[in-house]
Amino acid sequence: MGQQPNIELSDSDRPRRPLEPPPPAGWRPTKPGSVTSPEDVPHGGRFGSAGPDAGWALHLLAGAELPDPDPRLRKVLEGLVMARAAALGRAPVPEDVEAGLVLCGYGFEASPSVLAGRERWLSAVAHEQRPGALAAAEVDPELIVNKPEQIRWALGHQRELSEESAEPVVA
Repeated sequence: MGQQPNIELSDSDRPRRPLEPPPPAGWRPTKPGSVTSPEDVPHGGRFGSAGPDAGWALHLLAGAELPDPDPRLRKVLEGLVMARAAALGRAPVPEDVEAGLVLCGYGFEASPSVLAGRERWLSAVAHEQRPGALAAAEVDPELIVNKPEQIRWALGHQRELSEESAEPVVA
């Protein structure tokens, strides 16, 4: 039906578009500890240093033939392999397993201090929240990023230095 000629319409009487809501205002979480950017991700200490796809270490160790059937060795190696891969900023590779075995004293004539460290790591596995964390924490970060041959040389060279500095026991 058309408009009656005797009624004047003002602009406020005419149909108009409904108002659209404005874009939402920016929001940031206000709770302490909320992660809002990659820089906010905690690392170090109890948080560790997560590397990409650290779970691949479990796959690598599942198929690896270890020199010792002790199941605690597998847990120690998990910690060492994940720590080495994270320190290098990549996912675990088979070379990390070899480096972990060298750090545990396998594949060369290990010094008594290396063997004592391995025994300490193995005995701590049952009591750790993350098995292998003690081993990963005790290994020198500058040593763990080297090739297995370099680690083997450094640990063997350390043995020679400790034997040279040892004083003879006088009875």
